[in-house]
Amino acid sequence: MPLSYTWHTQQVIRETTDTVTIIFNTRGENFHYLAGQFINLTLRIDGRSVTRSYSLSSAPGTDAAPAITVKKVSGGLMSSYITENAENIHNWDVDGPYGAFTLDDDTSSYRHIVLLAGGSGITPLFSIARTITRQLPDTRITLLYASRSVPETIFKAALDNWETQHNNIRIQYVLSKHTASADDPVNIMTGRLNRIIIKKLIRQAIGESTTPAHFFLCGPAELMKMHQESLTALGVPDTHIRHESFAVETTAPAIALPGNTQEVLLHYYEQSNLLEVQPGQTILAAALEERIPLPYSCQSGTCGRCAARLTQGAVHMQQNYALRKEDIDAGYVLLCQSFPLNNEVTVTMGE
Repeated sequence: MPLSYTWHTQQVIRETTDTVTIIFNTRGENFHYLAGQFINLTLRIDGRSVTRSYSLSSAPGTDAAPAITVKKVSGGLMSSYITENAENIHNWDVDGPYGAFTLDDDTSSYRHIVLLAGGSGITPLFSIARTITRQLPDTRITLLYASRSVPETIFKAALDNWETQHNNIRIQYVLSKHTASADDPVNIMTGRLNRIIIKKLIRQAIGESTTPAHFFLCGPAELMKMHQESLTALGVPDTHIRHESFAVETTAPAIALPGNTQEVLLHYYEQSNLLEVQPGQTILAAALEERIPLPYSCQSGTCGRCAARLTQGAVHMQQNYALRKEDIDAGYVLLCQSFPLNNEVTVTMGE
């Protein structure tokens, strides 16, 4: 069960000019997490509490302490504050871990892992990759990493060193702003990724193997979309594809929603509440208006923290970047993206 902590700063590593890794001092508290999961951080910025989610870039069982890697986002309040002031931040309010972007409980079928990263999307994949190396030393790993330039490629030196230490690891960099030269190593490609290049590189990676590879995707929304479409075109089954999205575009609901207030019965642990959900309002928003302390973070359908089980009625889930097919088949929905379609909706969280 996720817990709350107050951690201290153990070390700050400047990865690039706009990216920083924070290694935490957990003050002796045990913290158990899986590779690919994230935590929520809360800091006081300009007199108010701000909470954001960040993937753990450390690898459990390999690194002595948990760590996150934060890239400055244009207009991002928390990322700007951390990257500009990391050395002066001494206390971090943390809760977690969260997220289902992890390895399967049974990894016996893993023979080849293909990691498709873009920009700061490398952070959870860095954790997953090094965990696979420790747990499954004979498994092939291919990393296709899209960035802008060598100086902007997060973990570049660590990745290159890691690749040289293992003969079953291959890394291909695709750099959109890189100026090609005769001295470039063979694993650097200049230009932007498109579907044709992606499919070519994936075909080269998987070769003629009869054992299906498992794919882990993380990066900007448009790049993730191209990766998914390319994998689908290549016949990769959805069961072998995992996604993690840091930010997605908010779109208008794709269907016509009811124009009147809908009643939703919410069971939250031992408490039951009858919510009045206004037209165009999500179930999460209605619950928060009633001061029901439901867990949530991103509110964009990416983190999965507000997942609940729909036991009756119908909802429209606008976006989903967190729940897997088996979760949806089991009745789970994301309350931050769920609009009730009738008065019979009942959802349960915290069973």
